[in-house]
Amino acid sequence: MPPSERSERLERRVRRRLAGRVNEANPSVASSYHATNANQLGGNVLETIFGFLPVKDIMRLRRVCSDWKETAKGTFVPSEFKITNVYDFWTLETMTAALPNLQHLTILGLPEREERFGGRGQIYADGDHPHEGLVDETADCTTHDIGIITNFQHLRSLAIIEAPLNGRYPAIFNFPLLEKLTINDSFDDVAGYHSWNLAWLEGLPMLRELECRLNHAMFGNLSSLRALKDTLEKVVISGCRHVHGSNFMDLADFPRLKILDLRSTDVYGDIRNIGANDFKALEELFLPRTVYGGSRYEFQSIAEVSVFMGQIYPLAKRFSLIRSWRLSEESPDWYDDPHDVDDENGRRGNHRIPPPFACELLRGARIGWRWRCSFPDTRIYLHDRNDPDEDDESIDPLEGVVESNSCEINWLEPEHDRESSDYEDYTLQLSSLQNETNFFRGYHNPPSEDEYYEMMEKWWF
Repeated sequence: MPPSERSERLERRVRRRLAGRVNEANPSVASSYHATNANQLGGNVLETIFGFLPVKDIMRLRRVCSDWKETAKGTFVPSEFKITNVYDFWTLETMTAALPNLQHLTILGLPEREERFGGRGQIYADGDHPHEGLVDETADCTTHDIGIITNFQHLRSLAIIEAPLNGRYPAIFNFPLLEKLTINDSFDDVAGYHSWNLAWLEGLPMLRELECRLNHAMFGNLSSLRALKDTLEKVVISGCRHVHGSNFMDLADFPRLKILDLRSTDVYGDIRNIGANDFKALEELFLPRTVYGGSRYEFQSIAEVSVFMGQIYPLAKRFSLIRSWRLSEESPDWYDDPHDVDDENGRRGNHRIPPPFACELLRGARIGWRWRCSFPDTRIYLHDRNDPDEDDESIDPLEGVVESNSCEINWLEPEHDRESSDYEDYTLQLSSLQNETNFFRGYHNPPSEDEYYEMMEKWWF
């Protein structure tokens, strides 16, 4: 088939496909499209049409003719392009000139070893100051230049997820229009050693969302984010162990910040220091245990918890925050559970009921808190082993099973009026929570050690 005829057939097929897509997305553009020959449409109209298509479709369309090639080059592409293998990377190399207005890019891993590449691994070229151990391990790998992404200066979102990087790549933190940055590594560092400084984010002046998880080579101080004070709406820095020496309150005056998640990151502070004028736009707050009152923070006494809950009640009304804490094993109120102790007949309790030394905040129609067992899915059988008419073989293993064991709820708000609009929601919440209060019914705080052992003896032995 002559090239000209093949091109015409491809154009006709493409026009039919475009007509369907554009008609769904923008009827006004579609009417112009049906009434005009594709080659007579203005460049802006064709760019609009191309913008509704996936990246790979646009890359095919640019081969129809030189006009469409130029149209593709000027198209702002809202769809995402993902790099999951070497072929995707090669496509991206072509796109640096063919489709420079790409707006959303996700960089994932590359195949480690493939026979068609001679068994050689595929990695990105080392950056500055690489980890020497990884340099030796990847000496025989084929490398690819991740720096090519700097050609896409209209990027709005960039995600780098477990990509095989080694070293520092400061050039990739220079996108004037970027609004969302995600950099997630793995638990065991096998993905690489991507080292970067929080201070480099100043090269992203429009950044609204930052999500970094398990970035073990990331470093810097939380106060570096102040360069983005007026734009940041979401900050997730979780499991980043080299971000330290920072007080989370450095971000308290960020006017747009809605989500702040710093779990498993070495920052400090005191949640009780949050005032009425701090974090005005905040909707969710999650802090590490190194912050007083952070997630899984360990209190030194049972009495301390009651005071703390009253202090954070105003915060609980404003936004969702950490919901779980526990009593420190160093506390004078702490005692061990006897789950591994034999009874006088040499039998062991076949189900563990640890002391209720974990505590949680309850948010819903009515705000309160309670103590509960450390393991929410603890299952127990509520029967009296002292009853001579009961024996182990006669007990239905499903009878009296309790899914969790909590103390009574300590409410921070008065009970809802029966005539209030949310009374029904409150009763549903209350019914569900009461079903979880069985073994420690009647206790608003953990029982004393003597009371606990007496309860265990009654139910288990």
